[in-house]
Amino acid sequence: MKAGAILPHTNLYGGVKRFIELGRALQQKGHAMTLYTPKGIPPSWTRNDIRIATFADLEHEYNDMLFITDRRYRDVIFRANARYKIFYHVSLHHKAWKMVMDKRLHVFACSTNVARHDRLCFGITPFLAAGAVDTRTFYLPCDDRKKNDAFTILVYGRITERVKGTELVVHACEKLHRRYPNIRLVLFDTPVNPAMEKAIEEFSTHVPFDFITNHPVEENAALFHQADVFVAAEKGAGWANTVAEAMACGIPVVATRSGTADILIDGETGIVVRRTTGSIARGIRLLIESPELRQKLAVNGRRHIEQFDWQMLADKILGWYVEKEDSRFKKEDSFRF
Repeated sequence: MKAGAILPHTNLYGGVKRFIELGRALQQKGHAMTLYTPKGIPPSWTRNDIRIATFADLEHEYNDMLFITDRRYRDVIFRANARYKIFYHVSLHHKAWKMVMDKRLHVFACSTNVARHDRLCFGITPFLAAGAVDTRTFYLPCDDRKKNDAFTILVYGRITERVKGTELVVHACEKLHRRYPNIRLVLFDTPVNPAMEKAIEEFSTHVPFDFITNHPVEENAALFHQADVFVAAEKGAGWANTVAEAMACGIPVVATRSGTADILIDGETGIVVRRTTGSIARGIRLLIESPELRQKLAVNGRRHIEQFDWQMLADKILGWYVEKEDSRFKKEDSFRF
């Protein structure tokens, strides 16, 4: 089976990472995967083991399954030669109605959040192909970590994208710092343009902090293992990659419901908060004051996230493909007779 994905680029974004990881899982199962971008430039932030090609190449190639996430490239997928053309709905920020309602496209949802949105807003039930995490890359610490007196709060530092909620987490930590002066903030990101670089350079807070940039993505488990808690305050997310990665690393999580409906059970696998500074601060305070709760969430979170594995997701998508092919063959046989 040959699969492909139409992407705007191969920079470090969750949607790009999704298809690289999915492609690796499919290749391990004996299938082919190609990422098509306008210029065909391979990623610089991870190993280059997925075929990269251009939109021009796509017009001369065939794929059994061809995925698209960005409505700007509708014309590209409709010019392509593919048996199943699939809109993979990965973000609620995108104006997706033209893609979801187009009968020429099959619709996948990357999370329960997105599937629920599509049912309520568009009256369709997409195929649920929820996100995943590599539990070998993001793993539990191998021994007891020596801790200093600081309580370390880790947050994804993509501060130019307000939907990530980084600023809200920082403000929550600033409120907490008055009462808990031993808290320490660690932010991380790989800036992919000058605006991101400038925002990181200009970032400041009175809470003691480190801002780690360009850390090797495949070694990010070491970043998570520095943390006592991981905090995310996303809005309109499809699948919260960093939350899943923190859980896989055995780090207790405080997060909004956005992108986490499949993985966060409040009080069991994480702490669910509203997208306000006060609510986020209260969630963090719960974990500052309760080592027992931190341990419970760390254990339960890791156990729960193990069911969201790239190999399992690949199997689910392949199952969808086989079912569609079986149905197609039955229809063709019925026409013959």
